Amino acid sequence: MVAEGYKNTEFGVIPEDWEIMTYDDVFIFLKTATYSRAELTENDNIGYVHYGDIHTKCQSYYLDLDTIKLPTISFDQLKNYAYIQNGDIIVADASEDYLGVGKSVEIKNIRNRKVISGLHTFLLRSKNDNIVNGFKGLIFYNKLVKQQIDVYATGLKVYRISKNILKTIQIPFPSSKAEQTAIATALCDADTLITATEKLIAKKKAIKQGAMQELLKPKEGWVEKTIDDVGIINYGTRIVQNKQNGGRYYVYGGGGKTFTTHKFNRENCLIISRFAISIECVRFIKEKFFLNDSGLTVKSKNNIDQNFLDYVIISKANEIYNLGAGGAQHNLNIQDFIQIKLFVPKNISEQTRIATILSDMDSEISLLEQKLEKQKQIKQGMMQNLLTGKIRFLGNIEKRAEKPKHNEQINEAVIISFLVNKFASEIYPLSRFRYTKYAYLLHRQSEKEARGFGKYAAGPYNPANRYSGAENIALKNKYISRVQNPKSKKDAFVVNENIESALNYFTEWYGTEIQQWIEQFKFYKNEYLEVLTTVDKAICDLKKENKSVSLQTVKGLIEADKVWKKKLEKPYFSDTEIQKAIDESNKLFRNG
Repeated sequence: MVAEGYKNTEFGVIPEDWEIMTYDDVFIFLKTATYSRAELTENDNIGYVHYGDIHTKCQSYYLDLDTIKLPTISFDQLKNYAYIQNGDIIVADASEDYLGVGKSVEIKNIRNRKVISGLHTFLLRSKNDNIVNGFKGLIFYNKLVKQQIDVYATGLKVYRISKNILKTIQIPFPSSKAEQTAIATALCDADTLITATEKLIAKKKAIKQGAMQELLKPKEGWVEKTIDDVGIINYGTRIVQNKQNGGRYYVYGGGGKTFTTHKFNRENCLIISRFAISIECVRFIKEKFFLNDSGLTVKSKNNIDQNFLDYVIISKANEIYNLGAGGAQHNLNIQDFIQIKLFVPKNISEQTRIATILSDMDSEISLLEQKLEKQKQIKQGMMQNLLTGKIRFLGNIEKRAEKPKHNEQINEAVIISFLVNKFASEIYPLSRFRYTKYAYLLHRQSEKEARGFGKYAAGPYNPANRYSGAENIALKNKYISRVQNPKSKKDAFVVNENIESALNYFTEWYGTEIQQWIEQFKFYKNEYLEVLTTVDKAICDLKKENKSVSLQTVKGLIEADKVWKKKLEKPYFSDTEIQKAIDESNKLFRNG
């Protein structure tokens, strides 16, 4: 029995008003070229999409020619091949992994370029307007389509699917073009968020690299040492197989693979590979692992901070790589390795200070990488729900099977859970104070006012979140867990097993832009968050009374309130900080 509004088909349950057509019904198959990579160049006239480009250059469901550089062929090689147009689909008919067979991308931003489709590809163009641009590239990622393609993927080392088979694959899709567009837009927004995070990670890594070069540059009072002077070499041990205990071992430039071992013998340390060295021969491993005799670690001697030594060795990765000798396999000569020269501050406290700065930057990058992975998981979940009709976009109204009633407390529970996911970690759980301030700012941005937030001693606060259900809903649904802040010993929160459900709801209800917008407040101190939200709340009250906004009127409103009056006695509620908050509020919310 299927839910109301859905129907059974031979390959799964889909909405009643969706169509089912084959690739042959929807697309014409155009002629493609067969040039190998050896026949391609970089400087000729005609762009060329090789099937390898689809597998290696396209991380999403489209090929954006404004951002991806293609190999080329000359006019002399051009025969009766079709030039690619915006909205065309290129399908890779071959892959070394059967899961990649049939991977397709939709062409974007062709502009005035001349590009053809090449080796091991099919070039598809719409026969009619059943499917809108932006949605076409998503077809391959519909699990109901992919399951059919996987059945027909054949081969040993290379897997393929034939044109005749692909033509018979059935495609379920919304008959409403508005729904197709809404699905494509939602997933495009998710891609935009992922791209922004990837760019931020790249920027943070570049900043860290620059900081590392500057911080580790020899300064007055530093002394020259060798690795042998400051460290003790510890080798890994020979692997002993044991069926009872799983572990990981790391060899060949820090690459790892699953292996059954006697026990873990390392955790959270820098390893250097002795054999088959790559440019990643120096690598920091955070998880527990087993280090075999192909790797080594360096333990610091007295008066040398271990973390500082790790960062100095990381900075020497190119030099270590260049020490490799041998034929097909690079081997690290240990005597050469231990004679590598380093510069070290005499004072261990200076070493620790430098290591702490770099470690904090690494922690920030690590959190961003975790965030990126979550964003990708959320997008994957959205994709499968939207492309199979589990979540519907019907005009401007979204319909979802078994979607909870969107009342105020559920809404606040989802917001709290989103903020915990955004800003908390196991080491640094999110306090109630901070999630309250973030929630206030989020409501101001999305709804122009923060309803329910009143004037309390710690700033704008909505007591209903704690005492009337929202926080308890988030806890009961296992979106978040309550823990104790290790410093303040007060309640704080971390994510729980069902956090993805809350994140999906948040994305549905609030979109993706605000997820990036709220990020800017991550490193604001508690004191300034209190100032900013208090001042902004005062500005909102002044505007409701049609009064002007200035340092004097804001202070006057705060002073007139018996609960807030004492704030002006706090050192961080200085005129300078209040004016700074007024300016920031105006910039953030356009005095709205």
